[in-house]
Amino acid sequence: IIFSLRLSLPQFRGFHHWLLLTNWFGEQRKGKEYKRREEKRKERMSLSSTAQPPTTEQKRRLQDQGVGVVQAFPTLRVTAGQLLPTGAFAEAQAKFLCPTASAVAELDALLKEKNVGVVAHFYMGPELQGVLSACSWPHIFVADSLAMGDAAVKMAQAGARAVVVLGVDFMSENVRAVMDHSGLSHIPVYRVREEDIGCSLADSADKPAYGKYLTAAGHTPRSVHVVYINTGLLTKAKAHALVPTITCTSSNVVKLVLQAFAQVPDAHVWFGPDTYMGHNLQTLLATLSSADDEAVRKLHSAHTAATVKAAASRFHVFEEGNCVVHHMFGEDVAKKIQRWYPDAFITAHLEVPGEMFGVALRARNVGRGVVGSTSDILGFITQRVEEAVRDGRAADAPLQFVLGTEAGMITSIVRRVQEVLRPRPELAVEIVFPVSTEAVCPDIES
Repeated sequence: IIFSLRLSLPQFRGFHHWLLLTNWFGEQRKGKEYKRREEKRKERMSLSSTAQPPTTEQKRRLQDQGVGVVQAFPTLRVTAGQLLPTGAFAEAQAKFLCPTASAVAELDALLKEKNVGVVAHFYMGPELQGVLSACSWPHIFVADSLAMGDAAVKMAQAGARAVVVLGVDFMSENVRAVMDHSGLSHIPVYRVREEDIGCSLADSADKPAYGKYLTAAGHTPRSVHVVYINTGLLTKAKAHALVPTITCTSSNVVKLVLQAFAQVPDAHVWFGPDTYMGHNLQTLLATLSSADDEAVRKLHSAHTAATVKAAASRFHVFEEGNCVVHHMFGEDVAKKIQRWYPDAFITAHLEVPGEMFGVALRARNVGRGVVGSTSDILGFITQRVEEAVRDGRAADAPLQFVLGTEAGMITSIVRRVQEVLRPRPELAVEIVFPVSTEAVCPDIES
């Protein structure tokens, strides 16, 4: 429930089944029936990998005829009162968005009895978030890492006797630190199990390579270490002992980096531990370097394109850390998005690989995308749906969003979108899950 990847391909079982089939059919595999099936299979594979995307008019004609259209990725169509998943992955996500009344009532009663607040991350699974979002208990909040701490403080100030954190270990630590800083050290903060609840990104900052990276920073004059919030408190403390350290979030990292360069003349900024985010920040700095000064000043008043260009040469990135979930949004996924969804809105978290980031950045530059934090993604989708409702968008033209982050975001997106769509129940929003090939089972049995 807390932090799991449930989409690994059962390669061994598939190989075992293949051996059994080979022994059973033997030479019959060379028969006409086998050849016919092979030709049809290859034709389907060719369609999914090389075919040009059908136009909107072609799709409509095919749908009118009852003919299916190849889907590159699973999708979830959302209206004010209905969820229509396409593909097994989307069905799994949608399944838990309508929890049983008994499960909701049981959790509501327990939280009220114990007077406990719950803060959960956007990335928790839909089976958990679905129940939480349906509860009436006021002290439940689902958000990104930083907002979880602020929400916990408000719950305690409103009378909650304890706070339960649903997330990985660094999230619990951050909540505890924010509570203590707010004078609420007497309020217990609970993790949900005794064993470690790890995170590949946070773990990478505890390895010797990151210590070596920070040692180099400490030996470089005028260095500032900008550490991603998705790391443990001990990591942050050790880092600060080696080089002045500032904690950032995916929401404020761009402005914080620019502020560091503005405030410390000739500063060297060392970012870590997320390698993809670091490279994406380099891309953003390069983009700003070629922008007009007015656009740069809108982001930070102390900078021009020239100062950003000079600063970019002193921006350093750790090369050995990433989130295993966002790692899957690589080149293959990015190419399919461009091929199959040229008219969709593109969203991408700053932790995704550069190929996916580039697709979303280009979309953002023409007003059809967003790059940033989970909150930025949710806010962008909400804003575009609100505009569609306000502007009277045609019911037969659903808005389509590619979700370039972990699928757990879908619960918050669905709840927000359905609320916005209430005045227009005929309007639909389609969420595309750009799931990488290695994350999808080839058949229902698998």
